[in-house]
Amino acid sequence: MYFAGQQTHSPRQSWLLRGACLALFMLLTACGFTLRGVTPLPFDTLYIGIPDNTLFGADVRRALRAASPNTKLVATPKEAQAILQQVANDRTLREVSLNAQGRVEEYELGINYTFRLIDDKGRALIPDTTLSIFREMPYDDQIVQAKQGQIETLYNSMQRDLVARLLRRMTAPEVRKAFETREQRGEDGEIPLYDPTAPAQRATPAPWQTPSTTDPANLR
Repeated sequence: MYFAGQQTHSPRQSWLLRGACLALFMLLTACGFTLRGVTPLPFDTLYIGIPDNTLFGADVRRALRAASPNTKLVATPKEAQAILQQVANDRTLREVSLNAQGRVEEYELGINYTFRLIDDKGRALIPDTTLSIFREMPYDDQIVQAKQGQIETLYNSMQRDLVARLLRRMTAPEVRKAFETREQRGEDGEIPLYDPTAPAQRATPAPWQTPSTTDPANLR
């Protein structure tokens, strides 16, 4: 059925339209345009001092490869123009609500992640920076086992949010400026120095890293 004012397209017209859109996209790419949200890193090689046998470490590497495909992730700090060092990665669990019987009704989960980004001489491109993220979770002490699994799932979701925040921080314009002016700023003594060969932190397996609702040491 055809209504007045309605436009129809033949299959041939649809293919021509798709071809024109593809040609326009390729032209913009050739002219140096990039998709919004993808900001390449200013250095050619990067060492990531986060254990690669963790979900967080794997997510960080995957995000950086997607955002800056021309930056090579290298195996040692000696090969890198820039080094991402993990300073601390702590999980917290806190009681925030109790019922009339004094039983926990809600927990607050937290991650405090501290990192720095330095060049191959140890000059800070991003000095020690802490990213914190918190989530609240209702709790029922009748289903402790299921809730513990839910806690781990929630922490993993929080870590994915941290990856996005870390990526935005590393691809910010001020990081590019810091990298391009590192020689002058280093001579002027304006930036802190760190050890570029400092070993990466050892990874703690996730089940043992996650705070437990049955461990009094984690509650306050």
